[in-house]
Amino acid sequence: MSDEAAWIAYLQGRGYSAITVNTAIKVATVFRCVDLVAKTIASLPLNLYRKTAAGREKAEEHNVYKLLYRLPNPTTTAFEFWHMYIFNLMLTRGAYAKIVRDRNGFIRQLWNIPTANVNAHINQYNGERYIIVHLLNGQSETLREGDFMYSPGLRLGNDIYPENPLKIAANVLGLSITLEGFAKDFFDNGTNLGGFVEYSNAVSDTAYERFKESWRETYAGVQNQHRIGFLEDGFKFTQLTKDLDKSQALESRKHSVIEICRIFGVPPHKVFELDKATFDNIEQINIEYVQEAVAPMDVRLEQTMYKDLLTTKEQKTYYAKFNVNALLRGDLAARTAYYHNARNDGWINGDEIRELEDMNKMPDKQGEIYAINGNMIPVSSVPQNLPKGAQRS
Repeated sequence: MSDEAAWIAYLQGRGYSAITVNTAIKVATVFRCVDLVAKTIASLPLNLYRKTAAGREKAEEHNVYKLLYRLPNPTTTAFEFWHMYIFNLMLTRGAYAKIVRDRNGFIRQLWNIPTANVNAHINQYNGERYIIVHLLNGQSETLREGDFMYSPGLRLGNDIYPENPLKIAANVLGLSITLEGFAKDFFDNGTNLGGFVEYSNAVSDTAYERFKESWRETYAGVQNQHRIGFLEDGFKFTQLTKDLDKSQALESRKHSVIEICRIFGVPPHKVFELDKATFDNIEQINIEYVQEAVAPMDVRLEQTMYKDLLTTKEQKTYYAKFNVNALLRGDLAARTAYYHNARNDGWINGDEIRELEDMNKMPDKQGEIYAINGNMIPVSSVPQNLPKGAQRS
């Protein structure tokens, strides 16, 4: 903020073109938004299902089921895997994972690949996609289609390299970084006695340097805020206004928080910006967060798994699905009323309710029964069930 050249570059629209992942995640709002979405989705139950005549069932016998639900590889849990995968997807051109197969071609492991280590290519002769992964030991590895899972970012005009989201949001993120640096410098180096000292007579260079050092040691820094200054005879101090509110720096920082939330589709109260939040609207905003930020990402990942982890034959029968019901459930009273009405209407049974509440099935298959309120009868049967002598119309 104190760099005039940086401000001119920003106002002319040519600043902050070099925002990187490492600089972006140091912005608290960026880290919170991405981490929140990644942790939310990574914590959701993810199952592989098989279509059946009665609907669907969990395909626990499939080799991919355990990889998605529990352990993608021997050293990484499903939560850790999806947390990193979504971080890469939200902050880079896309996310990659290496597929390890056994000698029979069955998928046995999934490993995250940092997007920064990947160069994507298309074979000009047969159109096959392949990537070159640069390893930590300085070597590289080529992975062809079928050997990696890939979720691309936003693609406009280039089918190989999607758009860089940080480049699109560079100005917003750059201004936020600048404001953070300004606030840090203000509190690190600022003094409540900020201003200038006047002296009517000339002073020697030695006396001038001694005065500056003494003043800095006594009054500079947050720890010396609000101290009373004492000046020698003939010195006069004039204080300058350095009120962050008056300079609108605080308002600018709040505005940058809202702008970053808009970019990632996260409600401001989720990053603890509560100025506009009320108890009346937070529940509805939470539902909108699931519908507009979490659910689209879920679908994106589900379709990636369908595309890259299932054979053409398996795609006719199997599919992966995140369970977002837990995020959309209300409090205990609301859930109880919902389950009660659903059970009485006959479209859900006891075991299905208990599964949603992470409970075991009822004994002796009692929970498999679909029941309906006995007082309810078809409208067409009303005339036949009227008391004798009642008027029929």
